[in-house]
Amino acid sequence: MKQEKLLNYLKEIGELNYLVTILRWEMDTQAPKKSFDYLINVSTKYEMKIFNKLTSDDYISLIEDFINCDEFNKISIEEQIYVKDLKDDFYKFKKVPSDFYEDFCKLKQNSLNAWVEAKETNNYELFKPFLKDVIEYTKMYYRFIYPDSDNLYDCMLNDYEKGIKSELIDKLFEELKVELIPIVKNLKEKNISKVENVLDDSKFIEFAKFLLDYIGFDNSRGSLGIYTHGYTTKFNRNDERITFSNRDNPLDSISTIVHEGGHGIFDQNIGEKLAKYETYDVSKYALHESQSRFYENILGRRKSFFVPIYDEIKKYLNIDLSIDEFVSCFNNAHPSLVRTESDELTYCLHIIIRYEIEKEIFNGNIDLDKLPEIWNNKYQEYLGVSSSNYSQGILQDMHWSDGSFGYFPSYLLGSIFDGMLLDLVNEKVGNVDTILEEGRIKEITKFLNDNIHKYGGAYNINEVSNRICGKDLEVSSIIKYFKDKYE
Repeated sequence: MKQEKLLNYLKEIGELNYLVTILRWEMDTQAPKKSFDYLINVSTKYEMKIFNKLTSDDYISLIEDFINCDEFNKISIEEQIYVKDLKDDFYKFKKVPSDFYEDFCKLKQNSLNAWVEAKETNNYELFKPFLKDVIEYTKMYYRFIYPDSDNLYDCMLNDYEKGIKSELIDKLFEELKVELIPIVKNLKEKNISKVENVLDDSKFIEFAKFLLDYIGFDNSRGSLGIYTHGYTTKFNRNDERITFSNRDNPLDSISTIVHEGGHGIFDQNIGEKLAKYETYDVSKYALHESQSRFYENILGRRKSFFVPIYDEIKKYLNIDLSIDEFVSCFNNAHPSLVRTESDELTYCLHIIIRYEIEKEIFNGNIDLDKLPEIWNNKYQEYLGVSSSNYSQGILQDMHWSDGSFGYFPSYLLGSIFDGMLLDLVNEKVGNVDTILEEGRIKEITKFLNDNIHKYGGAYNINEVSNRICGKDLEVSSIIKYFKDKYE
């Protein structure tokens, strides 16, 4: 069977991917820094094996033989979309020279490690040469693939959300700016209680498992680690890894845990027919971010979310706050410097700032010496705050260190969709606050499993919006949500 031959080949790639991913996990969570050079060399070796398999004539023959046989017409539409995406990816990847790709892999690993040190020491100069090289290599990478393109940034966006272009993003983001900037400028920071007691890492991981289980993440198929930046990575369907930081303020970490749990729930509930493709990944990232941000913000900032579990939370965190005092900590909207610690409202402007800078980097010309200044000027313009602390400014995100340019818009596209998704859940499942207060959050998770997660990344976020909401992405629902809550 031609499908079986392709699946066996993808399994070999999946096994190599597993090794690369575990080596990165080790560098992030366990390995001593002095081992990094060795681990990077080992990781690059396996990445090149993957590259060679993904660009081999045998591989494309397996894909095309399968697409052109009768078997192909008998598989699900979502599987067909994925296999065709594999074919498209092959012809893109094939244009990249192997020696360049090897150098790029090493650069990204070294850059990511340099970013960690630069952030910890507030040293932009340490990271700047790596950032410069990553930007130049990223430009070269996309010029290999799209030699005739006059809009490199749209090419990057297409890698993270196939079919979505800057034209649509510009429209949606401009509409948000018009509505949200006046609201943000009128915000007043509340004087709220502080929660500063720090748990040891093992106790905090135990607490994280409790939260993740509550929202529907399967801890028997997951593992947790402590890292400077929260992220989720899928090793395979039965091995989902989540990191988060154990900060001075555990409430920030709670939001990260719930956010990353949304990613993990999505990955764990991809339909079995899609999951049998070992290299399957949800490469429509805005849809993925919509799920993580739906759990973090639309559900996880409500009082009703905490009602059934607050007694347990008080025990874990050893706090003596009323539930109203506790919940107010998650809903204190005010301009701030750090994206991952910001509230759901001002977060939108954090993303727009990054989007506008990225576009200028790749479609214009930015002096990297002035990048912190450009960053601060935009923060002053949109949020009314700025800082000379690089760790809270230009160094706060890991994305640029590993070349993930074009990813940031995914977060805000996800939030825009979440406004529409909230309306849909209220209509189809029932009143969200009632469901949460009664501890029935897994009913919402089941609705998302059945209507979104099982289809994986077959459809981009605008296609999903049309499939389940009956219309294109639009900002009116999320704007109404913000105005009702914060204006």
